[in-house]
Amino acid sequence: MSQASKIIISFLVKLIVLAVFLIPSDSNAQRRSTSVNINSNGKTTISIKNGLGNNFAIEYKGEIELANDDSDIVSISRGGYFEIKKTAFGSRRKVFIEPNGSGGLIKKYYTGGSQQSFDPEGKKWLSEVLFEVVRTTTLGAEKRVDRIYKKEGYYPVLKFVDEISSDHVKSRYLKLLLEKKLDERGLIGALKRVADIDSDHHKAEILKHSSRAFLTSEAVTASYIETTGKINSDHHKAEVLKRSIEDRAISDNQMKALFQITDDINSDHHKASVLTKVLNSRTLNAENTKLLIATANSINSDHHKANVLKRALSSKELSSSSYHTLISSMDNINSDHHMASVFNELLRNNLNDEALAHLLKQVKQNISSDMHQATVLKKVVQEQDVKGVMDSFLSALQSVNSDHHKAEVFKALARHSYSDNDLISILETTKNINSDHHHAEILIAFAPMVRGKSERVLDAYHDSSDAISSDAHLGRTLKALR
Repeated sequence: MSQASKIIISFLVKLIVLAVFLIPSDSNAQRRSTSVNINSNGKTTISIKNGLGNNFAIEYKGEIELANDDSDIVSISRGGYFEIKKTAFGSRRKVFIEPNGSGGLIKKYYTGGSQQSFDPEGKKWLSEVLFEVVRTTTLGAEKRVDRIYKKEGYYPVLKFVDEISSDHVKSRYLKLLLEKKLDERGLIGALKRVADIDSDHHKAEILKHSSRAFLTSEAVTASYIETTGKINSDHHKAEVLKRSIEDRAISDNQMKALFQITDDINSDHHKASVLTKVLNSRTLNAENTKLLIATANSINSDHHKANVLKRALSSKELSSSSYHTLISSMDNINSDHHMASVFNELLRNNLNDEALAHLLKQVKQNISSDMHQATVLKKVVQEQDVKGVMDSFLSALQSVNSDHHKAEVFKALARHSYSDNDLISILETTKNINSDHHHAEILIAFAPMVRGKSERVLDAYHDSSDAISSDAHLGRTLKALR
């Protein structure tokens, strides 16, 4: 037989083996499973079930080195061994290999329970079965990647990964490849293989393991963020995003894509943890600050949403539109406590009249608790200039039902000075107080400001005091003007 004929026959044999091992029927593919166990003594056991009647098990210890063409075991470290057993449609075969103590190997071949000559049948069978072993296990993976990469570069390694069905094995090869120096095209190619991995765990592990390599250019980072978006698990998706944020290599433009992925996270806890990580790790521009607040709006939990929004309020890049976005997000908060806590934090910032009027409208419409309404309104008086939004402020104050809480806000107002028109508006609003006691206390608080004002202001004070039924309380309010 000519050398050319031998090469052709050898090639056809390998194709047949590939068809048997790597292209099983749909039903067999569904039954394929791999389990790996490594004990404390360094023994590794791998069990692979490829479908009914076609299973094999590998057990080895020590450093195992395969031939360059993966057709044979060429060395085993001292004290190690390699055993492979395969059952195929009732036929049982086994190869056991161990060092002979002088640098060589002892190789034994068994069919059924009987030992047979290793060469040529055992050698041939081992060559065929190793063809599948290297694609279903990580045996020899590190040296294989080193060898292929050194000789041909990253592309053949990626093509080799395409032939692997196990997520665990794919993950191992991709991690090894990503330790090499890859150009932009190679990194994007690796990310495409990561996206094809079914396991969120393995997908996330690769993305976290090599996050720095994936943040080297706009194109690679865009592919990295897109691949992260294909992770279904909220936990794993959040962990990858947080690792990327920690590296601080994402550009402002790429942050937009990151927020889009974060918005797809269903878990309030994980979504909030990503947004908090962003706020703790980098300074956002005005546009991305607004995007973060908008993303926080999709958090259902009042607790988590409030915590993110309060943390966002420490940003120096909050624009007027950001304030409006944040205030509008309060529509979806049911808890008066959490809404008030966000507003009280917001009021530490210098709001313009438009934003302040927006906040006061929310206080009136969305906070039911008199106590929380009054707390926010007092904070408004303490931190903001209400002169430009007096009508909005008094409208919100009138929505407070409790005379006690309403009186506390009025008395806070009385600590500041106002124009005659604003003062008249305030005094007219006090007529809605039902309690003579609280009504009198409010007017007495304003008396020093009213004293010496125009007749219009004095008339407004007297007009309000006329609504007090108690002679004793009325006398106190009139006496306060003297």
